[in-house]
Amino acid sequence: MLGGINNALFLQSLGGFVALLIFIPLLRWTFDSPSIKAERARRREIKKSLRRLKRK
Repeated sequence: MLGGINNALFLQSLGGFVALLIFIPLLRWTFDSPSIKAERARRREIKKSLRRLKRK
């Protein structure tokens, strides 16, 4: 190659960036952060306490 760029390598690197742009939101959607899990647990506890109050 006479001082040109390697087109295949260039396109492969761009493909890697595109893959990252797809995987980042996908992974954020599938795996919850600990703060979201704590919020869900707190809501569950509130619902349980409301059910107990309604029974009385």
